[in-house]
Amino acid sequence: MSEPEKLPPIRETIIIEAGIDKVWRTMTSAQTVPRWLGCLQYEARLGAIFFMQQDQAKAAAGDLTGATHCEILALETPKHFRFSWFVPDFPATFISFRLEMLSPARTKVLFEHEGWDQFPPGMIRSIYDALSGGWKSFVLPGLKREAETP
Repeated sequence: MSEPEKLPPIRETIIIEAGIDKVWRTMTSAQTVPRWLGCLQYEARLGAIFFMQQDQAKAAAGDLTGATHCEILALETPKHFRFSWFVPDFPATFISFRLEMLSPARTKVLFEHEGWDQFPPGMIRSIYDALSGGWKSFVLPGLKREAETP
């Protein structure tokens, strides 16, 4: 019997009609990150822990029960923002945003959520599919909207 195929990284690319410095500030500022990423207790510093609460009622109340934990691993101005994504007692996966200046007023964002290969595909597939859809249809468009706001 062959081993099931491992899940590949989730990868997306978006173009933002804003300069790289503005996109970077939007992507990493304590004022804007909660708006486009929907997180709690975010601080822009290496090693900081912040939380992603899927339950909207708990999020509104600041309740972290069942929340995903994230630790900032890289803040390389203005090119690379990376953090871990994990539930306590489970292995972490990793989120990266890499920025490329296309012109003074246009930036490419390369997104990757990796680390899925450490899980049996059948165990994690529904979470992987939900996150893949959420990054593409909610989070990345939210970053674009926030960064393109004058």
